Amino acid sequence: MSDYLPRDLHLQILKRLPLNSIIQSSIVCKSWNSLITSTDFISAHQNFTKSINGTGPQTLLIRYFDRTRKIEKYVTGKDDLTFGFQFSDIEFHQSATTTAYFRVVGYCDGVFCLSDDLFDSMSTVILWNPSIRRSVRVLVPNHEQIWPQVTVLGFGVCPRTHDPKIVRIVCVNDFSVPDMVTMNDHSSVEVFSVASGGWRKHFGGGGGNHGRSPHKMIQISWSQICFSGAIHWIACDKRIGSNPRCLIVSFGLVHEVFDEMPLPDALARQHVLKLSIDNRKGCLTVIECDMEKGNECCGVWVMKEYGVMRSWEKLYVIHLPGLLRRPVGFRANGEMVLALKNHELVSVDCNGNIKSLNVYGNIRSFFVGSFMESLILVDKQDGQLYRPRPC
Repeated sequence: MSDYLPRDLHLQILKRLPLNSIIQSSIVCKSWNSLITSTDFISAHQNFTKSINGTGPQTLLIRYFDRTRKIEKYVTGKDDLTFGFQFSDIEFHQSATTTAYFRVVGYCDGVFCLSDDLFDSMSTVILWNPSIRRSVRVLVPNHEQIWPQVTVLGFGVCPRTHDPKIVRIVCVNDFSVPDMVTMNDHSSVEVFSVASGGWRKHFGGGGGNHGRSPHKMIQISWSQICFSGAIHWIACDKRIGSNPRCLIVSFGLVHEVFDEMPLPDALARQHVLKLSIDNRKGCLTVIECDMEKGNECCGVWVMKEYGVMRSWEKLYVIHLPGLLRRPVGFRANGEMVLALKNHELVSVDCNGNIKSLNVYGNIRSFFVGSFMESLILVDKQDGQLYRPRPC
């Protein structure tokens, strides 16, 4: 009967099904598999999912390292108003090659980017879609001419093509600030896209501070988020000499250009390692963290209108003296997820009310991300390996 239905009608019906039903439909026949794994259908499903984003529950993914069992754990649960902190384990068959657990670089459109560079040099990046249990491995190019080196990664999905992209910035390590790169004459910027299957050098373009690679003496931190079609990093401008100022460096995923975004003066004057960047309820967000003993607190700043400097607003401050260790992320309802000094993960609302997630682990290993399911990577073989090609 379905043979008599036009392909476009098939697409319109299938994209409205639950994700599990779509995956099951892909094994019904070759024609359905061909449709579901096509870039047109993946894009149509992604656009449809985003259009109903406000009516469907999101999924909360939590990653932590179990200190007792010495294993990396991933759990998921529905992140809605009825959220009861009931999680289900999710299998992830990849393992870090040089560390006990991966560093979660970031996530976008249901795809998570993991790197094994947390305690050592990087060799592999994993792109993983937990909703469809599909992942690919990306080997990174070797830069022997840049040594000692330090690397910052960025990850996002192009909003126009739904193509996952990795941005890699490699610089000589000046050992001035941990988990950061300082741009210099020997810096290298490369871009990997799943669609092309390879890395290529990014040479930049344009004038001023737009388009080209970040200028010398910009320090870019590991803290990043994909927002509004661009990767955003917390950075520090050291050209000003003795008074460095924090800012945001972005990389647009459609035209692949760098840009800079100033921060409010109260944030710009902070030490760069006190700041992290996130997405809270659809707003670009910067978390200001003060870990002074006995006065541990986190301030939440949001940009209410993206790209409009005057729309920055400090929403609230959470004070947890003697308890707070670090901010981890946000839930879909805007509650902040924090790691406490007793190795516990908790959810805290804007009034400071604390709810335990009943998750305990290595403090640095904690990650949370609230995401919508997607079909990105459904057209790839699970475990597919991408090797570096000459740029």
